[in-house]
Amino acid sequence: MNRVVIHCTRKRSAPSRQAGFSLIEMVAAFLVFAIGIGVLMQILATSMHNTRLSSDYTMAALWAQSKLDVVGVGAPIEEGSWNGRFDDSYSWKLDVHQVDPTSVEPPPQATIGAGNTIAGQGAQQRMTTSAGNAGAIQVAPFDIYQLDLTVFWGGRYGSSQKSAHFSTLRAMNPDPNTQRGAPGNAGAMGGAIKR
Repeated sequence: MNRVVIHCTRKRSAPSRQAGFSLIEMVAAFLVFAIGIGVLMQILATSMHNTRLSSDYTMAALWAQSKLDVVGVGAPIEEGSWNGRFDDSYSWKLDVHQVDPTSVEPPPQATIGAGNTIAGQGAQQRMTTSAGNAGAIQVAPFDIYQLDLTVFWGGRYGSSQKSAHFSTLRAMNPDPNTQRGAPGNAGAMGGAIKR
């Protein structure tokens, strides 16, 4: 019998790495994740703060609109200063003063045609000086009042007080039965406290 011997030789290779992550890779991934979550939380906190601030200013604007809408309705507008509260969080201060329409200057008019601006300005100046009161608005048969309303909120629990200022003009027919500057009704601003 013939014997055949086959020798198999195995070549030994270097030990292979196991599949997976090393400890350093895991720590690096955790740090990236922690920094990302921290940044995301900061963005969310800023967003919530801005949303709250926007809500407060919107509420102040709504309160101001409701207050300015009733001034001069049912009672004549009087010069003076009043203050009061809308609710537990919001308060207001209203300053009213009469505006002299002759002191108001109209905005400058743009000249037509860029080629001859000096002649255009001279024509405009001649028109305004011959208008009666040197370019000012003509006196109208009504009184103009400027209403300056400031709405306050916050300031409790250590927070800073915030405010928003609103200003508008209101025209009113003068009362022929009263003289200008005569003292009026103190409660003309809807139950407000007059200072």
